[in-house]
This record gives sequence, C-alpha cells and structure tokens, in this order.
Amino acid sequence: MVYVNGVGLDAADLPFGGIKRSGFGRELGGLGIEEFASHKLIRTVAS
Repeated sequence: MVYVNGVGLDAADLPFGGIKRSGFGRELGGLGIEEFASHKLIRTVAS
C-alpha cells in the first residue's frame, strides 16, 4: 500500500499485513476468518 499525503488512512480490520507484534494482522480479512471457522451442515424437515 502506498499513501501520498495520507497518513493512517487504513483501518485496523483491513486484511493487510502488519509488522511483528504491531496489532495489525491478516486475521480480520474474509480469508483470515475462514481459517478459524468450522463449517457445519444442519438439515431440518419443514413441516
């Protein structure tokens, strides 16, 4: 990401990297959430 005359325009929940323990990470992006999610199929009979 490159900014010109725009400092701090990114939000902490964007899935762009981070440096070491900066608190910014890739976990909050859509693909990062998939890494922590488990899928479950639930079927019900409509009555």
